[in-house]
Amino acid sequence: MKRLGTQLLSGLIFPVAPIAAICLISALCRNIWTASFYTPGEDGGEFEPSMAIIGVPILLVLSALILAGLTVLTRWIEGRYEPGIWWRTMMGILRTVLAAGSLMMFLIAAVFFMGDAQGVMTHWQVAVAWAVWGVCAGAFAVQQYRRVLR
Repeated sequence: MKRLGTQLLSGLIFPVAPIAAICLISALCRNIWTASFYTPGEDGGEFEPSMAIIGVPILLVLSALILAGLTVLTRWIEGRYEPGIWWRTMMGILRTVLAAGSLMMFLIAAVFFMGDAQGVMTHWQVAVAWAVWGVCAGAFAVQQYRRVLR
């Protein structure tokens, strides 16, 4: 039962937490990013917010599926064969590249909704948004670090 709870929590950390954080940051900083970026009717003005709130979460789900596939493949190969250190190194490098790419996509989507860089000094929402991003990114980094060490 404890293993099921751990797996459920692990599934919530990524991609559910970053997607929820993107939606929360979007709602929290709505007045900031609409004033900074979005002009209705402007050419391509609808692309950036839709990419940040729809496109990036889809890419995060795809990367989560790939990371899960790497975990399953690693456990299967290591349980059936004894591939050696080269296998763990290769899987660790692949996992690190996918995790870094996922964190970059998450950061880009979150920063888009936070607006300009000067917003940190004038809007409390931006400080809260950075805290939410930091907690989600930290939990994801710890999760991936533990999986590489296994």
